Amino acid sequence: MTTRPVACRCAVLIPALGAALLLGLGSAPAALAHNYLVESSPEDGEELDSAPEEITLTFNDDALEGGNTIIVTGPSGETYEEGGVRLDGETASTGLRPLDTAGEYTAAYRIVSTDGHPIEDELAFSLSEDGVAEDQAADEEEDAETTGDQDTADQDGTADEGPSENTTASDPMARFGPVAGVIAAIAIAALIIVLLVRMRNRPGQGGGSDQADGP
Repeated sequence: MTTRPVACRCAVLIPALGAALLLGLGSAPAALAHNYLVESSPEDGEELDSAPEEITLTFNDDALEGGNTIIVTGPSGETYEEGGVRLDGETASTGLRPLDTAGEYTAAYRIVSTDGHPIEDELAFSLSEDGVAEDQAADEEEDAETTGDQDTADQDGTADEGPSENTTASDPMARFGPVAGVIAAIAIAALIIVLLVRMRNRPGQGGGSDQADGP
């Protein structure tokens, strides 16, 4: 009588365990699915009036290090990415050289997703003539400021050197430095000694002394 309920319970538990196992196996691939792109800057298909300085890709999950690339190709086939891919959690980015041509640019990327498998895709954006002109004008202004700063530094250096040259020309002894002061002191002392000796040996002073001592 006691074995029948146990058998009934086993008959119910076995199918339930089987169903749970199937559900677990079914959800495992979802947990290991590839990352996918959530947003980007610039956005896919965006038309820009100002050249971007970097490309930023944001995914639904963290990206892994190793083998990540972002290649940005311009209308003429020239590439513009600068430096390697930088990862910050769910974000991957790379810097850009100045975009000097109007037209469509393509950003092709290969990023390693959380499950260890790489994902590859690309997006496109376009740059207007105004954006190129604005970027070139900014570069020219920066170059002009750099040149002006260099000219000012050169002029300041020349002004600092001027008084030194004039001082040397007006005072020849200045080029000898401290030695000149020693030489001048010795010369003055020698001149004083010569004058004292001459004053003591003057004939008038000697005769007056002899007459004072006589009868």
